[in-house]
Amino acid sequence: MTIRVFILRAAMLLTAFAAVIPSAAQRTVSFAELREMIDGGLKRVGEDMFIEGVVISDAGNPNLDLNYPRYYSAVNTANNDRRAYIESPDGRYGFRLGFDKTKSAAMLPRYATVRLNLKGAVLERLGPKRYSIYSLTAAGIVDVRKGTASDLPVKMRAISELTDDDVYTFVTLKDCEFVFKDGSYCNIYETYALSTELNKGTGANNAMDGWATLLCDSHASTVYMLVNSRCQWRRNGNGVPKGAGTIGGIIVYTHMPRYGGNVFGRYEIRPLDQYDIRMEWDEGGSNYRTVAEWNWNDGRAEFATDKGNLKTVRTERIKADVGTGMLSSKAGGTAVRSRDMNNPAVETSASGRGIKGCLNYGAMGIRTEAFNWWNWEEDRGNGIEVEFSTEGISGENLIFAFTFSAGDIVADTSYDYPVYWRVDWSVDGKTFNRVGSQDIVLRSLPWWWRNNVAGKNYETSFEAGFGFTEHMVSLPRELFGRKQVIVRISPARRNAATLAMEQSDKGALRPNLKTRTYVNFGAIAVRYN
Repeated sequence: MTIRVFILRAAMLLTAFAAVIPSAAQRTVSFAELREMIDGGLKRVGEDMFIEGVVISDAGNPNLDLNYPRYYSAVNTANNDRRAYIESPDGRYGFRLGFDKTKSAAMLPRYATVRLNLKGAVLERLGPKRYSIYSLTAAGIVDVRKGTASDLPVKMRAISELTDDDVYTFVTLKDCEFVFKDGSYCNIYETYALSTELNKGTGANNAMDGWATLLCDSHASTVYMLVNSRCQWRRNGNGVPKGAGTIGGIIVYTHMPRYGGNVFGRYEIRPLDQYDIRMEWDEGGSNYRTVAEWNWNDGRAEFATDKGNLKTVRTERIKADVGTGMLSSKAGGTAVRSRDMNNPAVETSASGRGIKGCLNYGAMGIRTEAFNWWNWEEDRGNGIEVEFSTEGISGENLIFAFTFSAGDIVADTSYDYPVYWRVDWSVDGKTFNRVGSQDIVLRSLPWWWRNNVAGKNYETSFEAGFGFTEHMVSLPRELFGRKQVIVRISPARRNAATLAMEQSDKGALRPNLKTRTYVNFGAIAVRYN
């Protein structure tokens, strides 16, 4: 579904209905009964019908839902401002609520038990199993009884234990930690964020909202944490916890085209504030040990290579910042230290290590002509290769994680790069085996417009990213105890990015395609437990 179609469908929601629920005077229904009614599709409640639940959202909280763009330079914040969530008294099921006015949603304080009259409301089910009630009004709020946190059922889950029944309920995930230990809770380029006191002075242009940060547990299960750009705590200068612990939040499903579409899997978590994140700050509390990590957080403009410190790398191998390992580019061109979006603070002074959420030399940027991303003789992608040893190491899980982005925040470096990528491993450098079957989508960093791309102006695409996207895969246990392991990150297909407003994967790599492309890797880590 494109962004424009999504917005159009949402606008028509109040007038177009698939069915009308029959009269049910003064009837109180359970969450389970209401879900069964909605399973048929979109419905409108024609008569009085009541439901009771516990409010799990916080009135006015800026992290309740993603705010989608109306066009390339503006975001419609009505989604978040009119949103609330309730769950059944036993905590089993949840509903997302949409009110006609912001002040109506504000009438539902967190932990309150509420009774709603659904007459005139619109009921909707979307996949996976997530249920919403729209067109609610203040008049439909029949009763509100204040409560406390102790009134909320405790739902403690491992990531792998989440089910569709948990969507739109408040869940505490156990044994979790941030995959990438640097940066903030929302690693974005602040110029394109919603303007708040937090990023005052950065020239924030209100073009985008929301980004994702990757979490994992000791079983190598992953889930993305979503944080909106109006959250004042998202980038407070303290960074993120380095160890493991719990995180509480509302379980959601969000389609985010800027992050690669349906890249998150079936569930994500939205904490309501930073105090929902209860992990150890010391890295000694992590579930994992590091084999090798490249993070480029030292603020230097040079790489440490097997041939000394170099500002520009061609065929030289880059040494790991933590642990022992080597990284090399197989895509020709040169690699230089480029900017990442993982500054723990929002800095506005150019005298710092970076501004507007950036770290000036926090990434490895590969600058090469587009045709170099494909090995035309072997008909496969060219990318980067990471080499390390697991000799003398054993464990349950061996994980490989990386962040990447494309472009340099201008339109003329944001097209003709490969869109779809894959991860492969090898123990001999000859035979490579793919990890998983789903392609990993690479998104360009945003741009405003430029008139030097074939003489045409291009507005920021609805698919342009907000920062670096984060990814993790599990490597086979058979790779423990190996003298040499090679992991390759490379293009999976020849689809190349275009500067389209919406779907931007319609270009193609060709042997004569000489566009200068920029692909940036912000961090690469190999860990085990």
